[in-house]
Order: sequence, then C-alpha cells, then structure tokens
Amino acid sequence: MRVRCITARHDTSPWRKREVLITTLLILSVAGAGAAAQQPDIAPELLARMAKEKAARRACKVETCTAFAKPATGTPITCDVTHTITQQEILARIMGGSYVWGYGHVQCHVRVSLDRGLIVKAMTEAKGTITLPEHTFICDVDDKDYVKGKAFSVNVMVRPVVTFEERKVKSATLEAVKAEGSTIALVAVASLMAFDKASGVLSRAVVAEINKFLFERCKDEGVEIPRK
Repeated sequence: MRVRCITARHDTSPWRKREVLITTLLILSVAGAGAAAQQPDIAPELLARMAKEKAARRACKVETCTAFAKPATGTPITCDVTHTITQQEILARIMGGSYVWGYGHVQCHVRVSLDRGLIVKAMTEAKGTITLPEHTFICDVDDKDYVKGKAFSVNVMVRPVVTFEERKVKSATLEAVKAEGSTIALVAVASLMAFDKASGVLSRAVVAEINKFLFERCKDEGVEIPRK
C-alpha cells in the first residue's frame, strides 16, 4: 500500500486531522445513497440539491444494477456520480454513531468506470478477486453552520481490490491510495490506511456498502440480482 503526499497548507491540529480522516472514510463509501427525505432538520435547499443528485445518479445506478443482474461483456460503464452525505448520516454511519462530527454535510463527486468483463468474472466464478481502475473522489465539506458554505476540500485517488464469493463481496482492500490538497488531508489519508490495517473498519464499510447497493438498492430500482 502506497500513500503519496503532495502539498502543504492549512491547520494541522489533531482535531482537524480526525475530521478529514473520517471524511476520507465517507468518500470511500460514497456509493451508498441515503434516504434524505426521512431525515429531520435538513434545509429545504439541501433537500432540493440531494433530489437533483439522486435523479442524476439513477441512469448510472440502473445500468450498473442491470450489468450485475445480467452479466455480459460489452463497452465499459462510465458515468459521473455526485452524492451529498448529510451530517445526520455521518453521525449514524461512522463507528456506530460514537464519533463526534464537527462539520456539516459532505458532497462528493467521482467519475465511475466499470469493466463489464470484471463484472462477468465477479458474478459467474465461485470465488474471485477483481481490481478496479483508479478512481478519484473529490469532496467538499460544509461548515457546521450550513449557511457559511464550504469548510475545506479533499481529493482522494484509490484503486479498490474486491473479492467476491458466491456473488457477494467478502473482502475489499484499497491499493495505491494517494491524496491531493492540504497537509491535513494527506496526513489523514496516511492515518486512515494505518487505522484500517489495524482495525479493518474501512474495509468492512466498503464491503457493506457494495453488498447493500447490489442486493437492496438495485432491488429498489426493480432490478433483482440473484444471490447464487
């Protein structure tokens, strides 16, 4: 596993390091789509933004779900995905709600690229490992007071390696992790990789998010993926 540091600026306090570390964890589980309408205390303008994001993601979601439900070779799936993770989701999803989040919502963007041949391998072999191409996640973190706007940004580049067994994801590792941005973001990425190596928290989160997408969120779109 390789972590490359690039630039240097901004505050390097322990508090800020922890915030960007947790932000990075959220970035790498951004495939999940929360039920914003069921969450209280969200500003109407944010709900409207999230509704537009969800609508824009739907075509990509359906195409991806269909590719897993009916695996076949063909042109790669490529699409742009933007997703806002609310402050409420952050508090609920990270470490069982035990972490105190000092900022607001997080909006992330990634250009997804999926090789259909890898999908065929994952869904037809009894057990196998696939390596996805490097993806770049670009995230803006809002201030705790939403009207104040963005607090900071971080970019993370990662190449996921995913092991499937009987159509379900059994394990996931993150290879060649790199970051661009402030010193604090770079330190956070290195810290997160060390933390995950010892605890497995990040890897388990990625596994859970992928399986939830395949077997719950795809079903919500009318595409059911056989489990066996």
